[in-house]
Order: sequence, then structure tokens, then C-alpha cells
Amino acid sequence: MPEEEIYTVAKQQKRQSRIRFAVVLCALLSIIFFVLGLGIGRATGSPEVIYTDGSTYSNFDSVLKILTSKFYYGSSSEEYRDELIKEAIKGMVNSQGDIHTEYMTPEELEGFSGSLESSFVGVGVRYNEIDGNIFVIDVIYSSPAEKAGILPGDYIIAVNGVKCSENDIDDVVKLIPGEVGTYVTLTILRGSETFDLEVQRNLIDSTVHSVINDGIGVVTVNSFGTGTAEELETHLQRLWDNGVRKLIIDLRDNGGGYANTLDKMCAFFMDNGQVVMIEEDRDGNEVIDKVRNSKKFGFTDLVILVNGNSASCSEVFTMALKENCNAITVGTTTYGKGVAQLTKTFPDGSALKYTDVIWKSGNGVYIGGEGITPDHEVWLHDALYMSTLEMTDDEEYGYDSVSYHIEYAQKALDFLGYEVDRNDGYCSQMTADAIAAYQKDHGFEVTSTINKTTCMGLNSSIKYNWITQRDQYDTQMQKAMEIIK
Repeated sequence: MPEEEIYTVAKQQKRQSRIRFAVVLCALLSIIFFVLGLGIGRATGSPEVIYTDGSTYSNFDSVLKILTSKFYYGSSSEEYRDELIKEAIKGMVNSQGDIHTEYMTPEELEGFSGSLESSFVGVGVRYNEIDGNIFVIDVIYSSPAEKAGILPGDYIIAVNGVKCSENDIDDVVKLIPGEVGTYVTLTILRGSETFDLEVQRNLIDSTVHSVINDGIGVVTVNSFGTGTAEELETHLQRLWDNGVRKLIIDLRDNGGGYANTLDKMCAFFMDNGQVVMIEEDRDGNEVIDKVRNSKKFGFTDLVILVNGNSASCSEVFTMALKENCNAITVGTTTYGKGVAQLTKTFPDGSALKYTDVIWKSGNGVYIGGEGITPDHEVWLHDALYMSTLEMTDDEEYGYDSVSYHIEYAQKALDFLGYEVDRNDGYCSQMTADAIAAYQKDHGFEVTSTINKTTCMGLNSSIKYNWITQRDQYDTQMQKAMEIIK
């Protein structure tokens, strides 16, 4: 893969060394991959003395030689040597402090690149691993999964009879994709009910969705992937042909993608010569990115929905439309990623994704570390900001106990319409009664306590209600509709 400019949110946590020795090892070996042909030190005598030419690189080579030839726990195999070098490179990259710069193995690069592909063959669900099962967090519009009746909040507990609980979840997930037209059987847990659905695999266009709501076009963009611009153009043309002139663009939870996709998308809203962004390299040199092939539709009103997971390309796109198209923003402050990366692929299939420039808006605004503060700040219900909860089989929390699990339940129950008197994690009698009411309504054993089964049910109910009753819960979209009308 050639070098490509990428605007994405990096992983929030880097791999940390387990012991001081490992830290030293990573630091010492890190340059070897890039520097070849330098002197190799050797160890002789007792106590051992390392003879080098005094250069840092020679020390690195010497450490590598010792670990592969004399270290008691070491090995002279190529696999061991390659693993040391890989970890050394990761140590060097991780120690420099930029969370957006990372070294990726061939497998990690494949996963990263795949996450930015706009089309794939599958059934069309987005998921997390929760409680050892596949938890459906979203179902792609018009996908095989939607047509088969899969809902957000469902648990997939088996694929073609292979149970998630008895196998490595990654191996089970790999059974879902396949050839176009073939079928896969998914075992669904919905509340207390378990059933099978046969789903036909197909090509999924996964990054853009649009609807017309009371004459207003609502376009949701999930990422800036390889084919997103083409998808977006198709949706915008359909909206335009149906007389839509006012548009809401939903960029919530859109973590970014490719810069060339960003440029194509800006061209649907901006004139030639208008500035998308200004890039600045380490020497202070600036490159002004302008629209060159405008395909402007001419929408008269634009509102953009953003949140704390709107990052990178989403932020560039938002700033460009704010400054050039008078777009109004609604939601919560964005991530604040004011840098961009290049991906350099090496002959062995690994790659270095590294920050090479910062970016500013056409008016010179730098949002790195601060994000974009929306014109209208609107928050959703507290339950929608909670991390999905997991519990073990033997955990249980009830009346008079204090726990984050109870706080989670209180906020979830309030979101679902059950009456609770507090949300601070103390299980009052009213909280216990609300738990019991929820358990009864959903077919669970009524214990008035939070246990694993009830926890899984609450996870599912929150996601299901958010998707199926979004008009009721989405206060940010409600505000956007109010503004644009």
C-alpha cells in the first residue's frame, strides 16, 4: 500500500512495558530495524564486558546479539529475533509520546485498512464483544441483517451452531463473512428469548445512510472511507432530486479517514478555490488545501451534528463547512485531533503510521486538544454515555448495596422509563423495586437485584430503545430539526 494521508483517532492507550527490563530492551533495540550494517559488540570474560565502538547503534546491535545467542531465556531462531525487533520498534514508537503514531504488524495493518473500507461482504452488523458474546450495537440500513430482523441490542450467541461461550470470540466472528449469496445461521438472544435467523450474505455499503424527515434531508456519515465520497454523492443526488434543500449531516462517532475522501466530500458543498484546510509541517511550511473539482449541489441550510467521538476528517469537514457554508453545529465538543498521519508500508507488510503535519482551518483556527465547541451544546441522556457493563456469574447487587453496577442500573432504568429516586449507586428500596419491575417486564427471574442476566438485558434494552425510538430520545437531532426549520 502506498503512503496515504490519514486522519483518524488513534488508540487511546498504548501498550505499556510490564517490567523495567522490558522498557530498557525496547529502547535499546528500537533503531535496529532502520539501521543496518553497523558494528556488533561481543561479550568476553567474567565479569562480562561489552566492547562496542561507543555509538548508540552499536549498543543496540550488541544487545540483540546477546539476547539471541547468550540470553538464558532467549533463542537463536529467526522467529525470536523478528519478535525482538518488532517489539523494539514498537517500544521506540510508543515512547515518543504521540498517541496517533504507531507501528503496525501486517495483521494490525490489515485490520486498520479494513476499518476504512466502505464496502465488504457480510451481513451488516456492527458489534462489540460483551460477556463473551457478540453484542449488536448497530444494524446497517438495508443490509441483510436488517432484512432478516436482527435488531440493535441483540446478542449473537452462536454462528452456524458454534457457540461464542465455548470458543474464541474472534474465531466465531470469522464465520460470519463469506461469499455473496451464501447463508449463515445466527443464534440470537433477545431478552430472555433465544432463536435462530438465517441471513444471506451480501455486499454492504457501510458508511452513508440518508432519510427525508418532514422535507429535511438527514445524512449520516460513519467514516471517511475509500468509497464514502461516492456513496455520499449518490445519497445527495437522491435527496436533491426529491426536492430537499435543507440538510442535516450527522457526524457523531465518526472518527475520520482518508484526506482525499475529505476533499471530494467538501466539493459537494463548496466552490472551487475555497479552503478546506491548511497543513503545516515540522519546518513551518504550509500547504493550502483548496477545492479544485467542485460538484456543489447548493443546499441552502446546513446543520452538522457532532460529539466527542467526531474527530479528524469529521472536524476538518465541519470547520470547512462552518467557514464556507455557514453551517451550524449542534451536539457536544468534538475530539480535538489537529494532526494528520502518513502510513509508510514496509516490505514485510508492516507499517508505520506517523504524524507528519498539523492542520488548521482556512481561517487559521487550530483545534488540536480543544475540539470544536458546537454553536448549540446539547447532551443526550446520561445512560447513553455509560460504558457497556459486564458482570461475572457470581456478582449480585441489591437493596442497601453501593456499586457502580447499581448506578448503571439506575441510569438505565430511568432512560427506559422506570421510576427511580437516585442515580448515585446506592440501591434504595425504589431502585430495587424498579429492578424487579424491569425483570418482570422482560421475562427474567424477579430477584430485585442486579445480576449478570439482568445486566445483559439492560445493555440490550438501552441500545434497542435508542435505535428504535430515536425520535423520542435524540435531543440533539430534535434541536437540529428545530434550528433548520
